[in-house]
Amino acid sequence: MKDSELYAVAGMSSSSPAMFERRRRILTEASKLIGRGHADGFSVRELCERAGVAPNTLYNAFGSKENVIALAISQYFEDFHRNVTFRHDPHSFEGVLEREFATIVRNLSIPAYVRAVAALYFSPSSPSSLRAALVSIAGRPYLPWLGELRASRQLERNVDLDRVAINLAALSYAHVQEWQVEGLDEAAYVATRMDAVLCYLGGITRGEARKAVRALHIDLHGPRTRVDALVESARELLKSSSHSRRK
Repeated sequence: MKDSELYAVAGMSSSSPAMFERRRRILTEASKLIGRGHADGFSVRELCERAGVAPNTLYNAFGSKENVIALAISQYFEDFHRNVTFRHDPHSFEGVLEREFATIVRNLSIPAYVRAVAALYFSPSSPSSLRAALVSIAGRPYLPWLGELRASRQLERNVDLDRVAINLAALSYAHVQEWQVEGLDEAAYVATRMDAVLCYLGGITRGEARKAVRALHIDLHGPRTRVDALVESARELLKSSSHSRRK
């Protein structure tokens, strides 16, 4: 289920201000519970008590607890991207890297939240609508650039971009789990995640695009000059965006 479809399920585009606010509270409280590692553990009753609404309000607006979780997570990450002023075009490799490293730095600051999201992704009981939302969150940032590469014939033949998004999402959530289960430090988390991403991208690209991917992979396993600069740039970007929101 796409984000737009989830909003349609919630009826948030045509509700009264009071109803909109009740639905917003439900999503806000759901996001807080997810951030505390309770993505699967909280009940509808608990969520409704925290949001100050009746259970019927939740079911009438969202249909199910799973839809609430999917929309709360989608909204959380949509807000993140909307509040960050990225400098590079998302259709460029620089734009992809800027967003990827901003995501890595953000993850380091919200370990409980991303751990809960990763657990939901790999849970066999998660519905397809939730998994689709999680794939969109983790895989979507690459698609504008990959679409440009397809147009310029810098993708290998028979590359399915929908499948690419799923694969990149799986890598992202797998490395969140590895980071936290193995107790990786910041540098190791960056290295393991980017090693997997760059190896994968190197396998589906060709031409100048593949050269750019390969150059960054060599740097990652060598001096790390550019990788460290990308991490530092992401920190500054998030810091400046945070300051702007407070003004």
